[in-house]
Amino acid sequence: MKGTLTVIVTTPSDVACFGELLWDFFEGDAKPDKEGAGRTYRRELGGASANVATILSRLGVQVSAIGGVGDDKMGDALKAQLAADGVDVAGVARIKGVRTGITFVARDATGEPTFVPYRKGNADLSFDESLVTAGMAKVKYAVVCSTSMLPSLRPATLKFLSALEKAKGTLVVDLNMRAHLWDDAESMKAATAELASRAAVVKGSEKDLGALAGKRGMTWLEENAKGVTWVLTRGENGAACVGPHGQVTFPTKRVRCIDATGAGDAFMAGLVAVLVRAGAKPSSAEWKDPKLWSRAMEVGHQLGAKAISAVGATVGVGPLDDLRARMDAPKK
Repeated sequence: MKGTLTVIVTTPSDVACFGELLWDFFEGDAKPDKEGAGRTYRRELGGASANVATILSRLGVQVSAIGGVGDDKMGDALKAQLAADGVDVAGVARIKGVRTGITFVARDATGEPTFVPYRKGNADLSFDESLVTAGMAKVKYAVVCSTSMLPSLRPATLKFLSALEKAKGTLVVDLNMRAHLWDDAESMKAATAELASRAAVVKGSEKDLGALAGKRGMTWLEENAKGVTWVLTRGENGAACVGPHGQVTFPTKRVRCIDATGAGDAFMAGLVAVLVRAGAKPSSAEWKDPKLWSRAMEVGHQLGAKAISAVGATVGVGPLDDLRARMDAPKK
């Protein structure tokens, strides 16, 4: 999909994706010699916010990315790639004196990734509150992940959330727990609870809830995201959605996994795209319709299946003409 879509965004975004903008480096197939020479890596778009924004744009959603890239060629390339994929990058700041965030990714035989991040002090976690404007938050939906509450990014995140609330936008939170980025577990849990309490939708995996509360994940949601719609992904066991509509589940589409990196981000993009198409808001009748959430999980799973079919979070996600048709409710 790289380089195949160029769209100039001329209308206000429906969705803002705030926070993580970085590059993933995947180990190539070339075998190094005994001294380690000859090892190769391929660079692909990474970071939850960048991944979700890219896939939303491919689905035809007007979307903006908000965050920081480095004062370097990798930052320029990252911003250019997002723009080439149709993402509005007016809110992507080139931060002087810092590097673009990167993560090295190794995969096991099942495609399950292990991440080695180089992000502390880098651009995506150095986005200052002075760079946040009220206009950035004038969207219908905003997607924010828990890493946006890290101490270095927290002031900018809170300013963005306040502007979003004034603009009456709907906050969708991805728990996306990354314990290695936090100084201690208690700070991580407290900051994530604060973010979740402001959301209309909280999406998390079993692993995310385990990092927050062990086996008490559902209790954690009840205590910290009361009245919020919960979307719970459970790997091969499908997904469940609990909220004002009641509870609905949807099975996972089973496909061969080449690389599981970004599967959750693809699912999130599908979920949000369906909400955008339906024009659903927490106060609307559509929000309470179980069919809306079932359709959202279906599209999310379809996108997740595409994401794991190739190395890189967004490489396998396309073409999407079939899914664009499924995003709409069946005509009566």
